[in-house]
Amino acid sequence: MSHLVVPIAAPELSREFGLPIALAGAHIGLVYLFGSMSQVFAGGFIKKYGAARMTQVALGSAAIGLMMGAVGELWAYALGAFLIGSGSGFSTPASSDILARFAPPKHAPLIFSIKQTAVPVGGIMVGMLVPFLINGWGWRFMFIVLGCGCLILGILFETVRQRFDANRNRTHVINLMHAYDTLKGVVVPLKFRELVYATFTYCGLQGAFGAFFVAYLVEVVNMSLAEAGAIFAIAQAAAIIFRIAWGWLASFWGTRSVLAGLGISMAMIVVLCGFITSEWPLWCITAVAVAYSATAISWHGVILAEVSRLSEPGQTATNTGGVLAIANVGQTTYPALFSALLAAGGSFGIGFIIAAPPALFAALLLLRRQ
Repeated sequence: MSHLVVPIAAPELSREFGLPIALAGAHIGLVYLFGSMSQVFAGGFIKKYGAARMTQVALGSAAIGLMMGAVGELWAYALGAFLIGSGSGFSTPASSDILARFAPPKHAPLIFSIKQTAVPVGGIMVGMLVPFLINGWGWRFMFIVLGCGCLILGILFETVRQRFDANRNRTHVINLMHAYDTLKGVVVPLKFRELVYATFTYCGLQGAFGAFFVAYLVEVVNMSLAEAGAIFAIAQAAAIIFRIAWGWLASFWGTRSVLAGLGISMAMIVVLCGFITSEWPLWCITAVAVAYSATAISWHGVILAEVSRLSEPGQTATNTGGVLAIANVGQTTYPALFSALLAAGGSFGIGFIIAAPPALFAALLLLRRQ
């Protein structure tokens, strides 16, 4: 949720400050950039302090980062992006560390996918709450309320910390070489390499959707912020169902087969998304948004389960952090390039179309290996 607040509020913030909507891509790009930097160290911090404690750090950091938005200055949004990104980098490795210990291996793809449904739930929340809070009480109040939500959840996590952090090693030493070892551990072994490239390209398409789809509907299709936010929320709701479905399917067909099929599908749907105009009927635009979400936003649990399966005991958090660090580079690069394209006079449609081919190539690599 915290990642998407500024992009969803971008049309309103753009009118308030007289700044181009393309800056929303810069904000989410910074979030994922700082997330990548923290994820390469996530395994070490989780070993030393525990998965629950680092989840609390992530929530507290997101809370402060969101509240910085109420300041209403560009430097505050940049600092907020740093806090949200660097804190949230610990979140998924922490949850993977917990599930690797508690989830039965046979059902791991399904269980990891159920856990990842929290991501589209956050998308639903932001799609509904941001327009509601802005229209009712203003954008400053919106940032404060959403930040308080993260803070309260972080405090509540103290109730499960003793159980989830039972495996922490207080004597573990964290150093800069840990980042190098983390990246080397997922880039060099062939078993991780195609997964790394797939997560880079798939996350890039996810980043483009989160950063620009609502603005696309507002600016090109002439929808209101509330209408566009509702379609975004519907698409995120669909991702809940499909994340579980892909995790269940991967238990039978294999993770790489499912990931390859999703890559081919998302590439075609993203190209179709680039042709949306104001003449399209509402149901058709909604269908494309749902299809985009069902593919490019719904694959995470399958990959996380595969990373857990391929990891040595005790290395799940570290390897997850390494794979996701590179994935976040994709979520940084795609919105940044999209913003540059818009700033140079390009269109939203062209931005989506040219983002599709790398995902198709990643899918073909997975298919060949399978």
